[in-house]
Amino acid sequence: MKRLKIITVLIAVGIFFLGSINVAQAKNNEEKICKNIYVENIDVSELTREEAQKKIEKFIKEHNQIIFINEDSKFVLNINDIGVNYNIRNSVQEAYNIGRDKNIISNIKTKVNLELGETVNIHLNKSYNNEKIQAFIENIEQNISRLPINASISLDGENLAYERETYGIGLDKGKFKRIIITKINEMNYEKEEIPTISVAPKYLYDDICKINSVLGTYETYFNPNIYNRVNNIRVGAKATSNIILNPTEEFSFNSYIQSPDVKCQFKKAPVIINGKLKQGSGGGLCQVSTTLYNAALYAGLEITNVKNHSIPSSYISKGRDATISTGDIDLRFKNNFETPIFITHKVYDNKIVSTIYGNEENKKDIEIITEIVKSLPYRTKCQQSDKLYEGEKSIYQKGRKGYTVNTFRIYKSNGDVVKELIKENYYPPMDKIVIYGTKKKIQNNNLNGEVM
Repeated sequence: MKRLKIITVLIAVGIFFLGSINVAQAKNNEEKICKNIYVENIDVSELTREEAQKKIEKFIKEHNQIIFINEDSKFVLNINDIGVNYNIRNSVQEAYNIGRDKNIISNIKTKVNLELGETVNIHLNKSYNNEKIQAFIENIEQNISRLPINASISLDGENLAYERETYGIGLDKGKFKRIIITKINEMNYEKEEIPTISVAPKYLYDDICKINSVLGTYETYFNPNIYNRVNNIRVGAKATSNIILNPTEEFSFNSYIQSPDVKCQFKKAPVIINGKLKQGSGGGLCQVSTTLYNAALYAGLEITNVKNHSIPSSYISKGRDATISTGDIDLRFKNNFETPIFITHKVYDNKIVSTIYGNEENKKDIEIITEIVKSLPYRTKCQQSDKLYEGEKSIYQKGRKGYTVNTFRIYKSNGDVVKELIKENYYPPMDKIVIYGTKKKIQNNNLNGEVM
């Protein structure tokens, strides 16, 4: 009895197997794709190659958009807009070849397995325009990005006031591009959240609230009646005021005054050109840079670039001035502390006051001294001119003595004194030029006489 059951089962399996072979062979003869074959999860089972291609094309036509979400906004990526191309023919041919491209036994085995429920999913090769994808990403970035807002510090009377920062939002461009390409490759058209990143501001409240004390301050005076010069002082002071410097950050005076919206406000006033006073745009700015330079000295900041005038200034002693111009003629100093500093100016009727704030732990007892190393006499040069008579002379250029001056910063702490050389200054002498006349005087030889 048991033996009879085994024989019955074997006969049934054999019949099923032979039936499957016949079905598979029939499909092979019909030139249809085998059962349970997919192209990118699109069922192409028991279809001819032409039918399979049309089905895939129809699917692509109906699924040609990817929707990306950001908060309450949505952005549609049209597949055609980024130049996506599908190699449908090759994938359909690959689907058709399954169960046909090997020897008879292997092909039969493959077809039987497919009939029994095994599935094959074929990748659909695609190409796309990378530049168009990048353009789409940049457009999204412009639409969703929000710039961070720095924490700020300001003067409220004589007190410091602080405001907290706001973080910005940026697009995670690398991740977003990977998402787009993956969705294209997988033909996944489900909605997707746009990946964003938090953008930190440069200046943070937790840092700037450590600014709580005056580190250094200095003032210089000017003639309030030279109106153009006063204008330039006010413009320069405003452009270089209310500036925060983070640790290790360097301040450059020129970087704040050379923008077009600042330069257009300057007026002509006396400036030093080749050792002489002449009219030029921005005259008076050097008084702002000089005043700030001295505040930076008293604040204990690292001076990284400074240059003195060619002529000693009337508003400050020799060795304490800081000229500015284009190129490397710039006042630069670095925040060498571990906490931020804050730079301000106040301009009154006849003076400018520069103040640098920082953390009270960085406040030092500092004295600035200068030493005249050498006094340089001027030379007298003689020139001739036929515009003056012999025996006459004129002072064409007054002479001016020159100097070499050393500037020192003295640190005082618990009876200890440390002397730091800041700069060796050179003020060149100016020659005195005397012009002597060479023009001959005409002699009058006419004699008085009688008329005959």
